[in-house]
Amino acid sequence: MFAGYDLKDAYDSYESMVTAGSNQAIPMGGDLPKSMGQSPKFMVWAMKDPIGPNLDRIQIIKGWVEKGEMKEKIYNVAVSDNRKIAADGSSPLNAPVNIETGAFDTSQGSPELSAVWEDPYFDPGQQAFYYSRVIQLPTARWTLWDEIREGVAYPESVAKTLQERAWGSPIWYNPN
Repeated sequence: MFAGYDLKDAYDSYESMVTAGSNQAIPMGGDLPKSMGQSPKFMVWAMKDPIGPNLDRIQIIKGWVEKGEMKEKIYNVAVSDNRKIAADGSSPLNAPVNIETGAFDTSQGSPELSAVWEDPYFDPGQQAFYYSRVIQLPTARWTLWDEIREGVAYPESVAKTLQERAWGSPIWYNPN
């Protein structure tokens, strides 16, 4: 993930994104320079694990302090399968795990996702941080593998699947 004030709205290749990020922006873990009236753009790219399921979405999480209270907002900035995410964050994607074999769905999701996103509520006078989170499609949880391989019986309330997540270091914005 990179952030900067002079990034384009879209890039046609990974190479052009990395070049622009390296030359015109700061990388994750860095401090964004003070805004001169512009809203920063965040450029993010992710690729799936070669042996794992496809990616579901990329999110950017913004954090800030308002009236002494920590606030956080999650933005879905890249979503697989050209679908819409509901306001509550739910998704109509149904990518089930085979409960008998533990196999995950390989027909949905995306092997890689990328986006350029601009914070619609950026306040140049407010400290904030931004980090990216990538969510993959569901896979078998260790409890399901125990049931399949070892014949262990867990209560129905124990989850059989999970959605792995990865996240990057934040980009910090301090107007002072």
